[in-house]
Amino acid sequence: MKSFFKGFLYFIFIFLAFLFIFFGNRYVHNSQHYKGVVYEREEELNQLIFAKVISIDKTAEDASDSSNTVIYFKARVFGDKESNDKLITGTQVIDNSVKNSIQVSPGDKVVLFPMDDEFLFQYYYRFDKISVLGGIFAAFIILLGGIKGVKTIISLALTCLSIFFVFIPSIGRGFNIYLSSCIICLYIIVTTFTIIYGYNKKSATAAFSCLIGAAFSVIITYITDKWMLLTGYINDDAYMLGTILGIDNLDVKAIMFSMITIGAMGAIMDVSMSIASALYEIKLNTAGSSPWALLKSGFSIGRDMMGTMTNTLILAYIGSSLIVVLIYANSDYSLMNLLNKEELIFEFLQSLIGSLSLLLTIPITAVVCSFFFTDKYYKECSLKKQPAVSRYLAKL
Repeated sequence: MKSFFKGFLYFIFIFLAFLFIFFGNRYVHNSQHYKGVVYEREEELNQLIFAKVISIDKTAEDASDSSNTVIYFKARVFGDKESNDKLITGTQVIDNSVKNSIQVSPGDKVVLFPMDDEFLFQYYYRFDKISVLGGIFAAFIILLGGIKGVKTIISLALTCLSIFFVFIPSIGRGFNIYLSSCIICLYIIVTTFTIIYGYNKKSATAAFSCLIGAAFSVIITYITDKWMLLTGYINDDAYMLGTILGIDNLDVKAIMFSMITIGAMGAIMDVSMSIASALYEIKLNTAGSSPWALLKSGFSIGRDMMGTMTNTLILAYIGSSLIVVLIYANSDYSLMNLLNKEELIFEFLQSLIGSLSLLLTIPITAVVCSFFFTDKYYKECSLKKQPAVSRYLAKL
């Protein structure tokens, strides 16, 4: 009966999490708070069609440009109710000077744009392949994690849905970006820890520690923003964003704030749960563990995690911004001018604030766990397990 009640509460929580996304999306789109304009979808996107290459008819030199090669092919349309299975002729223009140009071949799925009586190649259709890779990813999570793997997939889906259906539309509708990002971070923390780890003291302690770590990330970001006199205009896209969204005086610094905060969330959650889970098991299986002993263990575990997790964050941000770094590194900028470019400063900030928030989360989690994992709690949660442990130790 007790397990049924816990399962019922679990599904109620998931249902409420989906309701937040559903009504949050409706509220954002129907709100009178909107400051921008509604942009019509580009006409080109309405005309693009999907097709599968059946055969290559011929390959010829481009009459207007001898450095180009034109490939003529036949393809069969798919995914369109009106012209599904229709056989069409397409053309692909290959620039021979471009090293990574890939010619179409039979069996390839492509995206074509109709122009007059011909269909011009735009790019390759790749959604089916990324879907297969995503399916393999989900299968491995479920295979290795079992029921917890299923919970991980549900949690990941809720996280992505909340960002793409609530947070991003709220920016486009002119809502306060600082408040929206904080609400989404709170939602992600609560849903992730509750769905994956359930209703227990371990998940509550980890979530509480994660909230404090995220709060430190917010504070550090705010301080560095004022300290470094950042503008938020790190590249041309930042300048164009307000025009694209149709919002006057868009606060691009708030978007930078969101990028840093949300980017650091994953590492903070990982560290807080890893330390909380390790200390929980220590307390559960070691009789008489004092808060001080748990605190020392927490710091020891945190020190071991510190190096790899910090490297993970730094390398992730360096990898994502490698093109930007290469462009500036091979320019004529002097080193001091290069290091003062706001675009690079922002990349450094993401790495450093994420790592600093991670480092602050380690002692916070250790202190919180040593305080909440008391002897009284240990006796309550291990009452049934201790005899089995004692019998096992007696056999050794």
